[in-house]
Amino acid sequence: MLVRPLTNGCLMITMTRSLPPVTETASEQGSIAEVWICASPKAGSGQGRHEIGLLVDRLRAGLIDVHVTHSIAALRARVADESRSTARFAVVAAGGDGTLALVAQNLPQEIPIVPMPMGTENLLARYFGYACRAASVYECLERAERFSIDAGLANGRMFLVMVTAGMDAEVVRGMHLTRRGHITRWSYARPIWRAISKYRFPAITAQESTEDGEVATTSACWMMAFNLPRYGGGLGIEPGAVADDGKLDRIALLQGFFFQGLHYFARIKLGKHLRHRDISRRRFQRALWTSPERVPYQIDGDYGGRLPLEIEVLPGRVTLLRPST
Repeated sequence: MLVRPLTNGCLMITMTRSLPPVTETASEQGSIAEVWICASPKAGSGQGRHEIGLLVDRLRAGLIDVHVTHSIAALRARVADESRSTARFAVVAAGGDGTLALVAQNLPQEIPIVPMPMGTENLLARYFGYACRAASVYECLERAERFSIDAGLANGRMFLVMVTAGMDAEVVRGMHLTRRGHITRWSYARPIWRAISKYRFPAITAQESTEDGEVATTSACWMMAFNLPRYGGGLGIEPGAVADDGKLDRIALLQGFFFQGLHYFARIKLGKHLRHRDISRRRFQRALWTSPERVPYQIDGDYGGRLPLEIEVLPGRVTLLRPST
C-alpha cells in the first residue's frame, strides 16, 4: 500500500498487490496432473464464461486430467476418495468471492486453488492480480507456485475478504431477497434505496480477544472485519489488513444516522477516515458481535444472516497458486 499526501491535506491511498512468500514450487511438489474446475452457475453477468471451455481444451492438450462441476458435493467426494491421490491436484474456482470461499472451505489446506474471477466484484482476485483468461489460469497451474493466506470463520462459514454488520449488510440482504440470476452493480440501486428509507442503525457490540488473552469491548453502528484490504466499489476502508498475519482487522464506525454515513463515505473516498474521532480500529483473533435488535451481516458480499455472530481467524488456512505476472 502506498499512502501519498496531497496538497489539500488529504491522503491518496494506492493499493498495490502484496503477495505472501511462495511456500512450494512445482519442482518441490510436482507439476499439477489433475484439475477440477468448480464453476458457480450464478456468478456475475456471465461474461467470460467461454474462457472455461478454452481452459478445458488447453488442459487436455497438456495431458492434464480435467473435470468441470457445479457441485461442491462432487468435489468433496473426489477429495475424500482415498484410492486417488491429491498430491498433484488443484482446483480452479470460477466465480466470485463467495464461490472462492465456498470452495476453500470444502478443501483441505494443502490443496491449491486458482481463482478464475467471474463475479461482480472479485475482490480477492483483483487484489492479488488474477485474471479470468484461460491462458492466465493455465500459466498459474503450470508454474504451481504455492502461497498461503489466512481465512476467517463467521458462524462456521469461511470468508477470505471481509465480514460486516450494519447498513451495508442490510443492502446485501435486500439484494438476497430479490436476486434473480446474474447481477451487476446497478442491481444494488433498489436495495440501497430500501435500506436508506428503512434502516435504523441499531447499536452493535463487539467483544474481541487476542492471542495474549486480552479482551476489549466496542459499541458502534457499523462493524466491519477484514482479512484483505478490499471492499466493494474500490473503497479502501481498512488499508492495514494483511492476508497472512494471523489476525483480522476490525474497523467500526461509531455513529449511525444516514447523513453521518454520507460523511463517513466522503472521508473514506478521500482517505481521511482513519484519523476521524468516530472511527475505532483493532486487530483480533476471535470476536463476538451482538445486538439487542435484528441486525444483518454479510460475508464476502453474500447475505449471511442476523446477529449474533462469532468470528475467528484461521491462520494459513488457504493455499493459492501464484498468479501469472
